[in-house]
Order: sequence, then structure tokens, then C-alpha cells
Amino acid sequence: MNSKIEFPKIMCTQHPDSVSKYISTQEEITEAVEAVTKYGCDEYMPDYEGKTTPYHQNVQIVSKLIEETELIPGRDVFITPRSPSAVHENRFRQLMVMMSVAEANYSAYEYSDSQAISELVHPMTSTIKEIMEAQQHMIDVSELAKKEFKFEMEPPRIIPLIEDVPGLLNAKDIISNTILGYQDHLNDKLEKYRIFIGKSDSALTFGHVASTLSCKYAISSLHELERNFDTKIGIIFGGGSLPFRGHVSLENADNFFEEFRGIDTLTLQSGIRYDHEKGHAEDLVRKAKNKLSRSPDELTEEEKEELINIIAIFGAKYNRAMKSVAPVVNSISDLLPQQRDRLTRGGKTGYSRDAPDIEHISNLCRSDIKEELQTCMPSENLGLPRAIKFTGAFYSIGLPPEIIGTGGAIADVMEKMGENACERLLTKYFPSLRSDLKFAFDFLDMSVAAKFLPKDFMDFVYKDVEILKEVFDLDNKCNPSYEILLEMVPAGVLLADNSTADTDHELLQLAQSTLFKMGKIRKSLG
Repeated sequence: MNSKIEFPKIMCTQHPDSVSKYISTQEEITEAVEAVTKYGCDEYMPDYEGKTTPYHQNVQIVSKLIEETELIPGRDVFITPRSPSAVHENRFRQLMVMMSVAEANYSAYEYSDSQAISELVHPMTSTIKEIMEAQQHMIDVSELAKKEFKFEMEPPRIIPLIEDVPGLLNAKDIISNTILGYQDHLNDKLEKYRIFIGKSDSALTFGHVASTLSCKYAISSLHELERNFDTKIGIIFGGGSLPFRGHVSLENADNFFEEFRGIDTLTLQSGIRYDHEKGHAEDLVRKAKNKLSRSPDELTEEEKEELINIIAIFGAKYNRAMKSVAPVVNSISDLLPQQRDRLTRGGKTGYSRDAPDIEHISNLCRSDIKEELQTCMPSENLGLPRAIKFTGAFYSIGLPPEIIGTGGAIADVMEKMGENACERLLTKYFPSLRSDLKFAFDFLDMSVAAKFLPKDFMDFVYKDVEILKEVFDLDNKCNPSYEILLEMVPAGVLLADNSTADTDHELLQLAQSTLFKMGKIRKSLG
């Protein structure tokens, strides 16, 4: 294996998590140049997943970088689009993005011998079949480009984005089989291969703690896999600035880089660039370039087994609570600003997240924990909003989602797995959990949350809060400015159907203005 292989360090993305800035698809062209020249990123991700991004954006970004900088795309800076999923959106949109990649590469060849785009992110990956099918389609598009335009490009490699807990726990097998699949079916002996792991959506479906532990499990197992192959594996970590979505911020940088040791590339999302203090994003980039690619925590077989059972306990506790709150969360999220041009949830042109398939994780659990997880998981898709608005909605009613199920799950770990396992959870597996919860408690106001959420749900969360206060010695005092805004939120408007003619538009504007101000205080939409 070539130890000299290096991967891009900072991937600038188009995530719509900035509360203070709306970015149109046309402005994203300039944003890509700024990502390199202002923030120091060495990779930019045009995003077509769930977005109305025009197909020609890839060629526009490549052309703009060539025209306005001395950097060569594909050599000095990397353009790595995220395509739609053929399974969760539709194959037509995926193929159109692949054609746009060919167009960008064709255009770039006029200026340089370097291939501008050599990789393509495939979202919501759960099986090797999805990866190999997408790769074959990329090969077919490359052949079509050769036939029609008389130019040859190396078919861009597919980067699987794994963003649910079962997939993260199975990442080693997925990537192992993918590497073998490239060798056996495509006669391609990979010298290097990248995988993208997602914090946000795994938290949406399994809760904050289970998501964090699953990401760390994946990082450790992928490094273990790398030692058995002649393929250098590059790990991209996708996370936002709020703890639920990764806690990627300058203030939390030391905790983050210690917690997620072993990653090679970090996403720099919109919230950190546009909502945080001036210079914070640049400082974080500089820090990341020195801290990334360190050796990860090594997990023994016994620790892996223990970790999977802990993850299942937290996932069960979180999902038991979540079943009753989807309508409230959707109602509130619809009032949060739409900061990028996105597709609607569901429908033929949109998409929504499916309930995760827990068979893999439940088969690895102890029988009593397995039964609890199976009982608590939703049997169908709850129809929740995307992770950014989901997170923003809960913060907007005084209940940061990091708290949901966490206290009760810690008590369950203590009861079912013993004091030593609980101690390892808090000191070895997730030592910065207290820091995450301390951040969340600054935005916690249970009296306001109780106006919006069902009583049985709130009874559940009251127990979480009391346990967390005792275990971590936390003080439940909400940020005073935030508390004032929480009290101003008109509950009737947030819970109403605001699409009708009877809507009080002045109250609606007040609600939206208040939600916006709260987002500014927490420095992220969600």
C-alpha cells in the first residue's frame, strides 16, 4: 500500500444549515471559488441530492476556477459532486449528473491534461449493489462521451456515502466487498478508495449518542480493513456545527479532532462559514489540516461487541420517544427558512428517508437488547424532515434533540451492562459527551417545549434531563436571550396549518422572525 497517498483535507459543501444566508444555485458558482481562495478548502462538493441544482453547475464551477485562479481542477483543487440516489430519487437524475461530469471534464481538457472530476459521491448507500450499479453507469457515460465527443476520461469512481447506523456498523464489509467487486468485475485494482460517513442522518434515525458511536466504530473498522488490503482508504466525515450534527466548530475543535481521530477529510458546511464569527472557519481549516489523518482508537473484539449493544440501547430509547412527535416537528420545520433550492419531501421528483433496516445490528446484540430495539423501532418511515430542519425545529421549541433518550439510555446501560461498561462509555467511547450536552443545555427550556409536545413524550424527556443533570453535573439555565425569544414564539402559529387563507400573517411573520433570531444565537439553522 502506498503510504504517500494523500486525500483532500477540507470539503466545502452546499448544506443549507446557515441561518443567516440564502445561497442561490447561481451564487454557488462564486461560492466554489471562495471556498478555495478565502477559506483554504481543497475540495468542493456540488450537491444534486434532494436539490434543484442545475446540471451545468459542474462545468460552470470548473470553468470559473480555471478562469479566476491559477489552480487546476483535479490537480490543485478537487470537484466532487454528490449525485442523486437512483434508489431514493430516480435514475434519470443520477444519469444526468453523470453526463454533466463528462461535460465538465471535456471542457477542462481544453486547459489542462488533468481530469477535473475523478470522483462522485453516491448518497444513502446501503449495499454494494448500489455502488457497482452506479459505477457501471458512470463507465457507460464515459463510453458515450468517447463515442460522441472523441475524448477519453477515466470513469470517475463512486464514493459511497453511508449515513445510517446499520450501514456504519457494517461499513467494513461494504467497503471490503466493494474493493473486491472492483477487482473481480471491473478489473480495477484500487490503489486508493474513499468512503463518506454521515453524522446527521444517522442521528436523525438513532439519536445523537448512537450516531456518534457508530461513526467511531466505522472509522476504527475501516482502518482495520485497510491493513488487510493494498488499498489506501480515505474517510470523509460529514458534520455540521451543532452537536447533533457533529459539533464541527472552532470552539469544539479540540474535542472533535480527538473524538473522531482517523478521518482524512472534513466537511466545511454553510453554518460555520456564514453564521460563526469572522475568521472562525479559516482558523478551523488551518487547525484541521494539522489534526486530520491521525491514528484512530483501536477497538478490541470485546469492545466492539459492547459498543454495538450500547448503540442499540441508545437507539431503542431515542426511537421509543420519537414515534409520537413527527407531526409537530414537521409543522415547525416548515417555518424555518429554506436556504438552498431543494426538492420537496416525497413525490416523484423528491425523496424522503426510509426507516433503517436494523437486521444487521439486532443480530449482533444480546437477546434482551435486541428485543427492546425491535420493539421500539418504527415499522415505517415517520416522514420526518431532513436532519438540518429536524434539528432546528427541536432547538426552536427549547428541546435540543441531543437530549432525547440520552439520560434514560445511560441508566439502561448501567442497569443492563453494568457500571464498568457505563464508565467506558463516558470516558473511552464518547469522552466529549458532557461538552455536547453542556452546549445543548444552554438552549433547553422544558416549560416552552411542553407547549408543543405530547405529555407522554415530555414525561419521558423530563427523566432524561434529571438523569443528565445528575450524571454530568449540568445546570439547566437557558441562555437568557434565547429564553426570551422562546417565550415569544406563538405556539398556535407553529402548530397551525399555515397554508390556509385564515392564517394570521402578522403572527406568522413574528414566528418566523423569532425562529430566525434564535438560529443566529445558536449559530446554525440546524
